[in-house]
Amino acid sequence: MSDKESIKQQLKVVFLGTGTSQGVPIIGGTYSADYLANPKNHRTRPSIYIETSEVSIIVDTTPEMRIQVLREGIANVDAVLITHAHADHIMGMDDCRRFCHQSEKPLPIYAGAESMKSIQRVFEYAFNTVHIPKGYFVPDPRIVDGPFHVGDLKITPAPLPHGRMTSNGYIFSLDQKPLLAYLTDCKEVPENIIHQIQDVPVAVLDALRFKPHPTHMCYDEALTTARRIRAGQTWLTHLTHDYDHDLHQAVAYYAQQ
Repeated sequence: MSDKESIKQQLKVVFLGTGTSQGVPIIGGTYSADYLANPKNHRTRPSIYIETSEVSIIVDTTPEMRIQVLREGIANVDAVLITHAHADHIMGMDDCRRFCHQSEKPLPIYAGAESMKSIQRVFEYAFNTVHIPKGYFVPDPRIVDGPFHVGDLKITPAPLPHGRMTSNGYIFSLDQKPLLAYLTDCKEVPENIIHQIQDVPVAVLDALRFKPHPTHMCYDEALTTARRIRAGQTWLTHLTHDYDHDLHQAVAYYAQQ
């Protein structure tokens, strides 16, 4: 699935995927013919692509990253941001080798300290190798411990509770003005984060399913959070097959100010 939105003609955002950790439809699932016939009910794992006049970045490298970037015609990126090190958010990272080959330089990989440890363990052959052959993935690890810049884009981490771990949401700003808050994989959005992004033009929220879940926000929790944030538009992500796009019209939920 792909949705595109331009924020005040300054920030281009492409939803590369909005599905849950198993994707939608899931292996061995039973679905109606009408459900499967709608391409909007086919969701790859959650990721976004962001582009400004100066830089382009990807948030999370899903198992379908190669398919996602080919679909959108993305040939190169300047950096990758990782929210957390669960498999559905990192297992496509080796496909970043093409970005390294295109730019002929290491690719900055931004993540929190604990997530970076996990990534370096999984992709040990790339992170702990001194001489990497040409054409292979060459990461440039960068620990996220506060706001940072990638080109003209200011990025502020937003630590979110996600079970026994912390997932980094990210707040994207241009000219010191927050334009987008990407808050996936969380049980709640803490009060201090809500205060930071009050009235942001666009917020993207985890809304896993209709029933409550121990580590993700459910639909009602996401809508309650949306009302507190009061974003111009609120989009939902990390969705299970609970959501029939045309029936529930919940993949893109607009929160009214």
